[in-house]
Amino acid sequence: SFSEIFVESLKPLGDSSYGLYDTVKAVSLVSSLFFLLASLVLNFSLILNILCSRKTSVAYFRLLIVYCIFHVLFQASDSYLDCRTIFNQWLEPSQALKWLEDNVGVLRRGLVGVLFLLVSTLTIERFLASVMSGVASICLQFLSALIALSGPAILVAFQIISTQRPSSTFSLDYEVWFGLEVGIYIILPLLVLTIFGTVNYCKVSISSRKMPNFEVSAVKTNIGLVVLTNISIFIFLIQECLILWLVQLNSRTEWDQAVMEMSNLVSVSQLCVRLGFNVIQFLVPIFILCLSSTCCSSCCCSSIDQLREARYQPVNRTADNVSL
Repeated sequence: SFSEIFVESLKPLGDSSYGLYDTVKAVSLVSSLFFLLASLVLNFSLILNILCSRKTSVAYFRLLIVYCIFHVLFQASDSYLDCRTIFNQWLEPSQALKWLEDNVGVLRRGLVGVLFLLVSTLTIERFLASVMSGVASICLQFLSALIALSGPAILVAFQIISTQRPSSTFSLDYEVWFGLEVGIYIILPLLVLTIFGTVNYCKVSISSRKMPNFEVSAVKTNIGLVVLTNISIFIFLIQECLILWLVQLNSRTEWDQAVMEMSNLVSVSQLCVRLGFNVIQFLVPIFILCLSSTCCSSCCCSSIDQLREARYQPVNRTADNVSL
């Protein structure tokens, strides 16, 4: 049964006879399931908060809902990466299961690229909201969102085609795909976040123009998202390099004890780095929810809170209160 297979996968946690790789793999399995459950709860709560508080009047929060959906999809793919051995033992072999087994790593990296590019799109939206409005702003926001979704999707499609058809035109070495992933998933969003993130922060820092509450919340949310995404990008780059190293080790024709030990060490390092990446991604919806709550929003970036528009309560003055 599924429960027996799952318990069997957790045995390395309580048995010291297992190696370091098996123990780290069991820890990664438990943590990925926890992060998936937390992502479902936190992102669902965040989407409800945006809808119920009517923040969808600001384009930033409409894009943020899309980000929340892809965040859950990413956590689901990451969990399947750890649970695929369990599913292969529990379920009957099928074409769909084999397809997932072969392509889940590519899909996960593609979803990470979508998350990074969506944060870039959110940052561009903050820039456009401060310099223009109307149809031009809407068109540019739509174009940036389209690039954020279509770029990784096209790259993932080509990678899957090259895997299924080794003799096709798109069959390239892993080093080539590594370069394309680094360019689209890492360098492009890092460039956008560096330029537009810096410009946005400088504009807010030197501005004295009052803004509506939702706009202030969008500014504060974007600053935190940019910081957490920059950390995630560098961790993801380390993970990409470790995966490339592992592929090169596995492609060696001669295997000796030293190569096996190095391959095991790189595999353990890759699992640890992936765990660190998931921890940072776990903090993202928590951070946004904290900013969305009334009790915590005033504690963060108090200098930006000073830009909120003053909201005056109407006062009813009767004739008895007027002194002649």
